[in-house]
Amino acid sequence: MIVYREDEETADPVECIAKLIGRAAAIGDGATEHDEIVSVLIDLGMLEAAVADAIFPEVDGECATTLVLRQASVTSARLLRHSCYGEPELARREARDLAAQLSQPMALPVKVHPRVPEGYAYYALYPEIYLHAARQFARTSSAGRAVCIGLRSIGTSLSACVAAELEAQGWRVESITLRPRGHPFDRRPVLERELTNKLRMLRHADFLVVDEGPGLSGSSFAGTSSLLSDLGAPGDQICLFPSSLADPDGLVSAKAREVWVRHRKVHVSFEEGWLPHAHFGSDHVDVSGGAWRNVLGLAEPDWPAVDPRHERRKYIARRNDGKRVLHKFAGLGRYGANAYRRSCALAEAGFTPAVMGLRQGFLQQELVRSRPLARGETADRELIQTAQRYFAYLIREFPLPKPVRLEPLLAMMRVNIEEALGDRASGMVAQLERQARGFGAVPAVAVDGRVLPHEWLRTEQGYLKTDAADHHCDHFYPGASDIAWDIAGFGAEFELPASVVAELAVSVGGRFLAERLPFYRSAYLAFRVGYSSFSAQSLTGSADGERMRREAEVYCAKLRASLGEV
Repeated sequence: MIVYREDEETADPVECIAKLIGRAAAIGDGATEHDEIVSVLIDLGMLEAAVADAIFPEVDGECATTLVLRQASVTSARLLRHSCYGEPELARREARDLAAQLSQPMALPVKVHPRVPEGYAYYALYPEIYLHAARQFARTSSAGRAVCIGLRSIGTSLSACVAAELEAQGWRVESITLRPRGHPFDRRPVLERELTNKLRMLRHADFLVVDEGPGLSGSSFAGTSSLLSDLGAPGDQICLFPSSLADPDGLVSAKAREVWVRHRKVHVSFEEGWLPHAHFGSDHVDVSGGAWRNVLGLAEPDWPAVDPRHERRKYIARRNDGKRVLHKFAGLGRYGANAYRRSCALAEAGFTPAVMGLRQGFLQQELVRSRPLARGETADRELIQTAQRYFAYLIREFPLPKPVRLEPLLAMMRVNIEEALGDRASGMVAQLERQARGFGAVPAVAVDGRVLPHEWLRTEQGYLKTDAADHHCDHFYPGASDIAWDIAGFGAEFELPASVVAELAVSVGGRFLAERLPFYRSAYLAFRVGYSSFSAQSLTGSADGERMRREAEVYCAKLRASLGEV
């Protein structure tokens, strides 16, 4: 089943560097908060990784441009470190150095393709935690020399933090980035001869491999450590810096399971390294991973299915004025800022709870007295009218300057429909493809993307929508899409008659929108079948795994009906 998607971004590196120089100069003038310093580190790391990928598309090496950018990223990490430790004068000095470094002549590609650093955008991975991890490593190690290897993409900025902290502890540090290549379950860096020789000559140093993860396979860590072993680095001189301490038995790659046990790992958890310093204080309730279901007073048999791995971190705290506030991770840097702007607009329009701010990547919203709707609950006229206004608002206020990309959506549908319904569904998929080709260039919208029943809240003032800020730009389908996805999904979730859904679509965007509904109903259900099946398998043996299994059965039946399957 396919549930994850890739969304390629294109950027002009010259323009990106010019903006970073201006931001660094502003920090050097002393008028910047810590969150902006974090944002600069993230954006520079994304740019460095994208430039390195463009210059070295198949085999990793070093050149004058990548060396300048590596130096600049480490400087931005020093800036972050000084900001963390309350050293404003030193921070301003590093900011001025950063602006000067980025002003050096560089042979840059015409365009690059930055990748989303998922930990920063979705999973509350804070670069400051890697400063703590590096300090912990330095306290328990005595070599005094390290080769700090960041695995692109997010490892670019994370490794800069490790290098900066070790330098501050008196270590001699060589810092590079590598791109593990190959099959997702068997990735390994490939190096040019000069870089190979350089690492071989440094084999007496400690080698620190820095990345988020490990992911499902753990192959990026495994392939990189195997490369280092082949170059002569002893196993006790290879240390992994992951964002979580995975159970090795759960890793898909056999090589990763072996590596995970063999090498030392340095890890500081979110709860240990960040949460004690959270702006909402220690008097809070953790409602992450589906715990919000209990807080809302839902009886356990009525709990909606969730995959805790994909839930944003959430905490409830009480303000001095007595109001309860939901603090939900929205993303660091540009990701949190975008979610904040959209959330403010939706709240002002009356569609979501009031927004109270954005700090340290957490969006703050008023916790309203409400009841989430349950699966199987009938959508009354008031809810349908609220949905009509909401979808029309999204079209009007969040259009995107590009048409909908149907091919990725069709690729997901081919796989998920055939896996769910068997080979006999291939003819139906072909029919859907022919239907989609007749749509032409439909404008994309920053859609809601998730219209599950429990995300609609019944309040004393009417219905509100939750979780509406960022599913159009996360790593699941549909991404930026046709508003027909939301309308068709709404109809499928609440089992509305086709005539009612068509009437809703016509009121939102006209008859052509209504004509696209059958295709998008199948697309929506194909994704939901894939997601719930994937989660059910991953969560086998748990209550949510069983809930997801039942969800998959429901969606599969709806998909058969949508495709005309008896």
